[in-house]
Amino acid sequence: MSVGILVYLISHYIFKWLFMAKVEKSSKVFTMGIGAYFLTWIVCWVMFVTPLFKPPIATFTYSPQNPIVGESITFNATASYDPDGTIVKYAWDFGDETTGEGVTTAHTYTSPRNYTVTLTVKDDEGLRHKTETIITVSLNVTSP
Repeated sequence: MSVGILVYLISHYIFKWLFMAKVEKSSKVFTMGIGAYFLTWIVCWVMFVTPLFKPPIATFTYSPQNPIVGESITFNATASYDPDGTIVKYAWDFGDETTGEGVTTAHTYTSPRNYTVTLTVKDDEGLRHKTETIITVSLNVTSP
């Protein structure tokens, strides 16, 4: 390799040149003596990404707090919100292979056990967020 010439091709990018030889810098053109050289070219791209849209936040409550089999449980997601838009869909999964929709809904369980209830909200930009809560449904045990 004879004389190497390196030029900044795009002025607003930062290029770092690492040479294994003495380099003389003249403006944006680098010249070296005649010989073989190893050249490493490292391009650094620094990007800061700010999302255009913020996702919604899903949250809910349920009542009664200690439900029993056969009792209607009310689920309420009115505290869910979208910081930069509107929630357009509320989807519920009650953990017993049944689902529901709406800001508020009701559900009745037929067996005593723990159920994972999932609320997924979708906003007007198509972004989603979900939250889960484990609900313990008990048998209605009455004392003799």
